[in-house]
Formats: sequence, C-alpha cells, structure tokens
Amino acid sequence: MTNSLLPITIIPVQMFQYLDERIRISHSLINYWEIDTKKPIRITVGGKHVITHVEAASITKNEMYVDKELFQDLSLPIQEGQWIVSYSHQEHSLHIGPIIGLLTNVSMTENGPNFHSIHSFCEELHELITEIGGLFYVFQLNDFSDRKIEGYYLKDEQWEKRTVPYPDVIYNRIHSRKFEASPAFQSFKTTLLSKRIAMFNDQFLSKDYVHDLLFKEDYMHPYLPETKMLTAQTLDAMLKKYNSVFIKPINGSQGRNIMKLSKVEERVHVIRSTGGGRDYSQSYHLDQQLYSKLTPSLRGKIYLIQQAIPLLEYKNRQLDFRVLCHKNLANMWKATSAVARISADKQFVSNIARGGELMKPIKLLTQISDRETAIQQLILMKELAMETAMLVSRNVDGFFGELGIDIGMDHDGKLWIIEVNSKPSKSFEEDARKIRPSAKALLEYCTFLSFSWRREQ
Repeated sequence: MTNSLLPITIIPVQMFQYLDERIRISHSLINYWEIDTKKPIRITVGGKHVITHVEAASITKNEMYVDKELFQDLSLPIQEGQWIVSYSHQEHSLHIGPIIGLLTNVSMTENGPNFHSIHSFCEELHELITEIGGLFYVFQLNDFSDRKIEGYYLKDEQWEKRTVPYPDVIYNRIHSRKFEASPAFQSFKTTLLSKRIAMFNDQFLSKDYVHDLLFKEDYMHPYLPETKMLTAQTLDAMLKKYNSVFIKPINGSQGRNIMKLSKVEERVHVIRSTGGGRDYSQSYHLDQQLYSKLTPSLRGKIYLIQQAIPLLEYKNRQLDFRVLCHKNLANMWKATSAVARISADKQFVSNIARGGELMKPIKLLTQISDRETAIQQLILMKELAMETAMLVSRNVDGFFGELGIDIGMDHDGKLWIIEVNSKPSKSFEEDARKIRPSAKALLEYCTFLSFSWRREQ
C-alpha cells in the first residue's frame, strides 16, 4: 500500500546521540503511515537511496527532522525546505521528492549561467517548486555521467553549480533538432531507461508526422487542411485545386522559411518568411517550370504543401490561437491557457518571434461576435486542442506532458489545426510577472511521473 502524497517541511539538524536513527517524525505521522520504527527504513531521493532508522518524536505533524549528514549522503542542499513525501508500507520506504531536472543549452556569462529564452521560466519553476515541495535544477548534457550529475541550483538569487541527486524526472528543453538526433543524446536516453528516470517531451515533432497521425482518425479530417509532401506533381495539383497554398519545412519553427503562394490570373505571387522580420516576395509565371524555379529557395530541406485556409483577420492582420495543454497529476490532458496571436503588420505568420502581438481570446472574439458565441468558440477550441494532444501523446513514443496547439478560425467560425509544438515558447503566456499556469501544470505532471510512474516500474 502506498499512502497519499503529503507536503512535509524537512529540517536539517545535527544528531550526535542517535547515530543510527537519523530521521525524526511526529508520532501522528508514524501512526498515520503505520511505520515500524524497529525496522530499518529505505529513504529514496531521486536516484539516491539510503538505509537508516526513524525515531518517533514530539514534533509538528508536517515536519521531519533529518540528520545533516544524511543531506550530504543524498547530495541535497543542507537547508530547510518543502518536500512531497510518500510512504510505501509494502517496501517500508519513504520517497522524498520530486527531484526535477530541466535539460537545456547553457551559456556562461559574466553574471553566471544563461538559459536563454527560458531563463526567467527556470526562475519561476524554482520559486514554485521550492514553495510547493521538491528540488529543481537545470543541467546540460555534459553535466550528466553514469556516476554523477551536476546541475545549476538557484541559491540567494544566484545559479550555482553543484552535485545533485539524479532526477526523478527530466523536462527536456533542448532547442536543437540536430542535437536531439545525435548519438550522444540517444545514448543519454538509453542511460535514463537503465536508471528508470522519466524524461518527457524528448523529441521534436515533424509537421508531416503529426498530420499523418491525426489524419488516421476520420473525425479529425474536418479540422485538417489538405496536406501533401512537396513535389513538382503535388505543387501542380494543389495550385489547380486552391487559389492559395503554403509551403512549409517539415522541421521548421518560429515561422521561418514558410512560403505563401497565391494565384493571380496566370501568375503565382510567392511571399517567403525568413524569420528575421522581413518577408521576400516574387512573382512567377504559372507553368510547369514553377517547381524548378522555387527549388533554390528550398535549400535542400524537406517541405510539405498545404491548403491555405482563409482565416479570420484582426485589423487586416493574420490571426490564430495558441492553446497550451498539459498533463495533470492524474496523467490527463487539460487546456492550461490560451492566447490569440496577431501577426505583425504585413506579415503572414503570427509567431511572437516574428513580432506578433498577444491578446486574450475572449477579448478578441467578443469583438468579432457576441459574448455567448465567443465563450462557446473558446470552449470548442480548448476541447479540440486537448483531443489533439491526447491523440499525439497516445501514438508517439515516449512521454509528452506539454504541447502547444495552434488553431485557426475561418470566416464561418470553423476551427482548423495549424500546428502542434512539442517545445512551445514560454514568451507567449500573458503575464510573466507571476508564476505562469504552465509552470504550475508542469509541476503536477512531474509529481505524477516522480511518484506514480516510477513506483510502477
């Protein structure tokens, strides 16, 4: 039997008299967990395990006194802190956690380590996990070995590097597809399996793979623009069928290297986004040589061609919606937050990285329709996003606990799935002055993986 998770304040103390009894727990907790204090108990913290004894003491129920030397044995900072604790009667063990490691790229500066676009988000995660319970640190791949791991831990508003316990769970925020495909990263994943460490969002998702996966479900067809791999034949066929199409790299991000092709009489007007805030346009004759004329711009990458949906605009600017979905403590998907994304002037992609703007969905939708309709549209949008997240995570290898679903709405109010992001940007959530909903949601999923999934392995 495993008792429910309890928030416990763990206090480091110096114990001289009880060399074997290095943990003191209140009488009420001893009775609640039915701990046999005569038997040695196993303490698990991340990848560290120690065998010790427990002493019943007259202390506050939600407190636990732990010998300072035990902190050192477990590679923990010697300081009072909040933790989540569970007791397994069958194994006679206490699991203290969660230990959460965030894997990303780290650059060193005069002011210490820099985690780039997620630096402030890492600070939020530390603040939240410290308050709710657990240990959070940031590491890069070369900090990890088969014998130990070092990570950046926030102390007195400074990130300092120290030896830390192996994590219960890893949140993958590597930004390079090439690096994730490297032998070093694949070897790292194999090591995690041997150590029973869960890592979620361990891969980017290509656009063609996600489309094919969703298209297998008949009920999803109405929400998917027609999409094919780009060839001379599919380019010709799609331009015969539609007045406007998109050409997108299957592994693209942030709106880079997307082309929009629009037929104007016997010519095709091509606008190409570069990701640098400036679009390039060119006009070609609509003939059989069009594909070869576009080839120099494709730069050897693999592309797909997609029906361009005439989506709603806002003040003559492109509009879509980002719904962020997370798995919760019960391992179920929920829509955590949603924003409307409005493109920069004269841009045809709405990415925030391209100068786009954010607006609350309800505020924007009520300018287009009445409030009751706007509320219903947002509900449907979130339901579609959660269904999409569920289908993706159910059919892709590995764990996924966070997905950003981009959804468009046409002039008839019909919803369309534009893209699924496995490494959604943290810059689009509306108020960075407080703990973001995604941080709270990620802690829930990390807690599930730490206590429920690991125990089942």
